[in-house]
Amino acid sequence: MQAEPQNPGVIRMRRCIEVNTDPQRRCYYGAHAKSEWQWTAWAVLESMKYLKPTADPQARLKFWRELNDYAVSARGESARCEFEYLPDGVPVTT
Repeated sequence: MQAEPQNPGVIRMRRCIEVNTDPQRRCYYGAHAKSEWQWTAWAVLESMKYLKPTADPQARLKFWRELNDYAVSARGESARCEFEYLPDGVPVTT
C-alpha cells in the first residue's frame, strides 16, 4: 500500500462577480445604477490527493483555464475565473 503525501497540492479558483455599489441599491431590469467587478475569495477546485499519482498539476491547470476560456467565449466576461496551483496545499490562515 502506498503512503499518501502529507500535504498534497490543490488547484484553487476565484470568480469575478458584479457587485451593486449604489448606496440606494437601485436595480432597473437587472442592471444596477452603479456597480463594480470584484474577485471572490479563493476556493479549492480540485485536490491532487484524489487524482492518480501520475496526474500532472500543470496539465490540470491548463485544462481548467482552457475550459474557462470556452465558457467566457460562450457566456461572456461574467464567466471569467482565475486559477492557481499551490503545490503545498491550501495555506493556513490564522
